[in-house]
Amino acid sequence: MRSSCFAMALATTMALALAMPAKAANYRYGCKPSCVVKTERAYGADGKVFWKKVRICK
Repeated sequence: MRSSCFAMALATTMALALAMPAKAANYRYGCKPSCVVKTERAYGADGKVFWKKVRICK
């Protein structure tokens, strides 16, 4: 009886320990977003060139 309660508590603790990091990061394992920041050349309303940062996520 005592060992089965210990085993049940251990199993519950392990399940929660594995579930919490995925919940905290708001994604499942294997679906991690990968983002890259690129700089692109853009033109303003007056025709001047400026650099714009664009985030591209897959």
